[in-house]
Amino acid sequence: MSSVLPWALVAQVGDLEVSGRARLAGALRELAQVHSRWALLTTCHRVELYGFGPAPARPDMRWLEGGAAARHLFRVAAGLESAVVGESEILGQVRDALAGARERGIDERLARLFESAIAVGRAARARPLPRPDGLAERAVEWLSGRAALPGRPVLVVGTGSMGSALTVAATAAGGVVTVASRRRERASLDLATAARRVPEVAAVAVALRGEWAELAVSGGPRAPRRLPPLADLSAPPAVPASVRQALGPDFLGIDQLWRRTPGEAAWVAAAEAAVADALAEYVGWLGGRGSVSTLVALRERSEARRQARLERLLRRLPDLDERSRELVEAMSRQLVTDLLHEPVSALRSDLDGSHGEAARRLFGL
Repeated sequence: MSSVLPWALVAQVGDLEVSGRARLAGALRELAQVHSRWALLTTCHRVELYGFGPAPARPDMRWLEGGAAARHLFRVAAGLESAVVGESEILGQVRDALAGARERGIDERLARLFESAIAVGRAARARPLPRPDGLAERAVEWLSGRAALPGRPVLVVGTGSMGSALTVAATAAGGVVTVASRRRERASLDLATAARRVPEVAAVAVALRGEWAELAVSGGPRAPRRLPPLADLSAPPAVPASVRQALGPDFLGIDQLWRRTPGEAAWVAAAEAAVADALAEYVGWLGGRGSVSTLVALRERSEARRQARLERLLRRLPDLDERSRELVEAMSRQLVTDLLHEPVSALRSDLDGSHGEAARRLFGL
């Protein structure tokens, strides 16, 4: 693999199940602390590692390199790789990945890659989408298919952004929502009380960090009362394995919500165009950086030869006055600049390194 090209290791829904992705994210997070020039992007549906140079051997992740790696990140930031096309949360997660990498001392080329991805994400969302079919709406729709929600109690566990979205969606579906959280000051119920109330509600929607351990005690497979349909949007799952098993088909996990939708055609086309433009710009910038050493060598070689020829000429013209000497030197500088204009312009727009290689051969650099 070339050290001048970015690479990406990718695992998402379909590559690895949610608990496996959580374990993978933990392992890669430890590696990223040691290899400070990598950037780790984790979301509920994906784990991705980006870098330059040597990469870890990960047979459980897909490998992308060069333009393919950059294009993938740009599509992710634009929301084109999300279950919900154009969803906005991913852009904040890309920003968080860049911020975390910067704290460890990110490679300049990788920083530029993520900055370009964020710019693509902003450009894509400059054109508003129709109200998206979000994950929370999908979860509540699934719950509604298993239990009539209008006028009936619904328990939402979690007060983060996803928990808030679930509350809004369940309320819009007609449910009478009670919110539970680890922090009682942010909700009506604590988790222990909420676990005891589970059999009394029509449906449960969960979005927590960490396991809802109290639910295994109050709602496990040996519980005497029935368990209502439950949707768990946590990654990894917050609902204990014993409860998931007891629920059977009445349990919905985050991976089951992964359903690609085509999105609004005009919006997708504009986002794809933004990705293509950013990719061309980034590849050009990266290629130009690869030709920097060639540019420097070409200019240094030209200047050294100019000075040598000028000194030889001036020795043969000892009677020139100071003003004439200055004019001759200025003319020689301008002549070299004119002769190098086309080669320098080509090197600055070198997309794949071919111009740099040609210049090194032609000029003997």
